[in-house]
Amino acid sequence: MTEVTGVTHLGRAQRHPALDSVGSTTVWKRATIIGAVAAVTLAAGCSGSDDTDGGASPTTEPDSAQTEELFVGECGSLTDEELTSITGVRGLASSSKNAVRCRWDAVDTGAYAMFTWYRGSPIDRERTVAGQMGREIGVIDADGHPGFTARGSDASCEAGVESGDGFLHWSLNYVYAAPPRDSCDVVEDLVRATVENAR
Repeated sequence: MTEVTGVTHLGRAQRHPALDSVGSTTVWKRATIIGAVAAVTLAAGCSGSDDTDGGASPTTEPDSAQTEELFVGECGSLTDEELTSITGVRGLASSSKNAVRCRWDAVDTGAYAMFTWYRGSPIDRERTVAGQMGREIGVIDADGHPGFTARGSDASCEAGVESGDGFLHWSLNYVYAAPPRDSCDVVEDLVRATVENAR
């Protein structure tokens, strides 16, 4: 048996008093081993990524099925002539245009139409906001792209449909122009024309 010794401050070897017997040495060795195993286990438990509770981490969102992402041309893939034909508003002219948003205004009646392509933005957020504003929410589907309409209290309506991880959105307000038919039917037709032209 190897005797465990310590060194005193005077440099002389001194036997450790806790190790005066073979039994004490055995207990000391076992306690050291058990302590080391406990420390390693505790460290592994704290730093591990074992997800046995089945809960998702706060930064992870469950995957949801997405619709096909459409390649949409400028201004919702609609020409000014197509827009005028669908809305029935004469004098609609482009007032702003870029890669993701276009707006048309009719100066004499105040009517306007706007297309926006929201990439990487959930459609549910837009639907919720529209509902919170007191708009009447309807459900639509444009060739496998689910979405919604949101009717305003005036002659306005907006509609959006999913496209990949984002959505396509049209809004229309006749203001002082006379709608040729229900404004939500018109804006739904704008959405359908965009989906059809995008293919």
